Amino acid sequence: MGFEMRRNARTAGFCSWPVLLGPVLLGPVLLGPVLLGGCSGLASLTPPVAEFGAASVFSPAGYAQTRLDDRHYQVTAAGTEATPKDRVEKIARARAAEIGVEQHLKYFKVTSVQHGVVCEKRQDGYKTTSTPAASHPTVVLDVVYAQDAADPAFVSAADTLNALKTELAGDTVAPDARAVAIQETRSSCGRV
Repeated sequence: MGFEMRRNARTAGFCSWPVLLGPVLLGPVLLGPVLLGGCSGLASLTPPVAEFGAASVFSPAGYAQTRLDDRHYQVTAAGTEATPKDRVEKIARARAAEIGVEQHLKYFKVTSVQHGVVCEKRQDGYKTTSTPAASHPTVVLDVVYAQDAADPAFVSAADTLNALKTELAGDTVAPDARAVAIQETRSSCGRV
């Protein structure tokens, strides 16, 4: 029996469907039939881009916030290494708007924006799988809320939330934009 390649329309790459090989002789041991399979192609190897959602222990991509006082928050967001930094900032701004809606504060303004990259080193596991080196683009927003638009820099929390959620849901990050984001993030961490 042989190894077969088939075109996979979803990933626009080639995917090898599991192929059953006959009995395999490995050294003096005769192994039974072996089931092999896997996919190759750039689309299946490129990390996904971050979506609008909370970060967690299992996935650092997403948003988090710290309440500094009743009307002052620090909102952070991180993406995967394939997430462009402007998308990471949109995620943070959408969360800032969502906080305003949740806290019944009609307006907000972002007083500072700080972009960065978090670099994680490879960790060898003992009796577990090793984790590869990783890098994540980040943004930190300083956000102030108000009931009334005290100055023109304040924007409507509800309108901004709706616009950014729609924009994030409809965004498709092109493969070349993902490649640029990966290169920028890795080079910031000294990984080329």
